[in-house]
Amino acid sequence: MAATRTAARQGSDRRAAIIDAALNRFLAQGLSATSLRQIQRDAHVSNGSLFHHFPSKEALAGAVYVDCVTRYQQAFLAELGRHEDAQQAVRAIVGMHLRWCVDHPEMARFLITMTEPAVLGAAAAELMSLNERFAVALHEWWRPHAHYGTLRSLSPAHSQALWLGPAQELVRAWLLGVISDPPGRGDAQVLADAAWLSLRAGLTT
Repeated sequence: MAATRTAARQGSDRRAAIIDAALNRFLAQGLSATSLRQIQRDAHVSNGSLFHHFPSKEALAGAVYVDCVTRYQQAFLAELGRHEDAQQAVRAIVGMHLRWCVDHPEMARFLITMTEPAVLGAAAAELMSLNERFAVALHEWWRPHAHYGTLRSLSPAHSQALWLGPAQELVRAWLLGVISDPPGRGDAQVLADAAWLSLRAGLTT
C-alpha cells in the first residue's frame, strides 16, 4: 500500500514537472517552435514518462491551460470563502485577481495569449467540468446576497464582466507590455470601488 502511494505521488510530481516545463517553453518560444523533446529534457523525465501522461503536444498544452485555470479558480474560491459580507467579498476578489496575476505572471499570460483551437479543444471537456463546478460554487455564494437585497440579480456572464472585466483589461495591458507597471494597491482600490458600485443592489436608472 505504501509503495502504491509513493508511486502515485512520484507520478503526480513528474506530471507537475512536465506541466511547469511546458509552460515555460510555450511562453518563451511559442507552441509551434517548442518540441516535446525540449520539454522532456527541461522536466528531467523519460520519454516514456512524458508520453504516458501526454500523448501529444496539444494535449500537453491543454493540460497546462487546465492547470492554470484550476489554480486560479482555487484561489478565487478560497478568497471568496473568507468573507461573509458581500461588499468585502466583492472588493477582496478584485484585489485577489490582480495579486494572482502579478504573483503568477506566466500562468496569467498563458491564459490570455493561448488561443490555439487544437489546444483549447484538447482542454474543452476538463474546462467545461471545471467551469460548471466553479459556476455552481459562485451561484451558491451569490444567491443569498441577491435574495436579501445586497447584490443585484445578474447572470453569471454579467456578474463576471462587471466584477472583473476592468481588472482583467488592466492585467492584459500589463502582460502585453502596453503599460509598464504591474497592477498595485492603488489600482485595486479604484477597480474595487467600481466593481462594488456595479454589483450592489439598489441601483436606479
